[in-house]
Amino acid sequence: MQARPLTPHTGVEVSGLNLGEPVGQALGEELRKLLANHSVVVFRDQKLPPAEYMNAAQIWGEIMPQMLERFTLPEYPLVGFVSSEDTDKPGGKRMVRGEQYHTDHSNYPAPPKATLLHAVTIPSTGGDTQFVNVHAGYEDLPEKKKKEIDHLKVLHVYLSSRSPRRKAVLSEEEKKRIPETWQPLVPRHPESGRKGLYLNTAHMERIDGMADEEAFRLIGELMAHATSPKYEYRHKWRHGDLVIWDNRSVMHQANGDYTEKRYLLRLMVKGVPLS
Repeated sequence: MQARPLTPHTGVEVSGLNLGEPVGQALGEELRKLLANHSVVVFRDQKLPPAEYMNAAQIWGEIMPQMLERFTLPEYPLVGFVSSEDTDKPGGKRMVRGEQYHTDHSNYPAPPKATLLHAVTIPSTGGDTQFVNVHAGYEDLPEKKKKEIDHLKVLHVYLSSRSPRRKAVLSEEEKKRIPETWQPLVPRHPESGRKGLYLNTAHMERIDGMADEEAFRLIGELMAHATSPKYEYRHKWRHGDLVIWDNRSVMHQANGDYTEKRYLLRLMVKGVPLS
């Protein structure tokens, strides 16, 4: 196995490893450290059917159920997919899921620790996924700004009234079971203790104790700062890639700049409440 850093702050590329084969305790610990240290890990040249993909994901923890059942495999309901043919509702308009920077399922009391995507069908051009390191973004803020925001709590819902992007339309049953929760604006990473910005403009509805206009000005200011190119790793997909990222350490966004078919399998690893 070879591991090569992709940027000074985020991302490591792993080659020479088949995740379809059993991983022993020592190698598993090494792979968990790679994610903890680099936030995004790219495994090249994988070919994992759903059952093997699920086994690989469990190197990092217990698999978390997907939010929306219609974007899952009928035979493997824990395995989701992201497709160029996804629509906002059955028979509805096509949409690019994951456009604009966000962290996954931030409206859950215990958001996912990590998300994995495995490339099955990739367009010849376009469709990159961008990541930005939210620890580096926070650490670069002026001390005065850190003191201003460190204690703030934000209500995260499925779809913010000011969401900049479309999301899948919920059924009445989904509306009842999909949660909302208050999250710290600046949580400490549960494992490293490192502080970072926790932002998701599609889900952030209000800041506790702050007028809406002031709150959304602050959110906009922090998003503009956190998504600076200097914090970015941009992943150009290859067939067979498996990418795992830490949702507490990076935000990510999908790009819809392609016309050919695109299909990736998606898994999430359970996390813990943030504080």
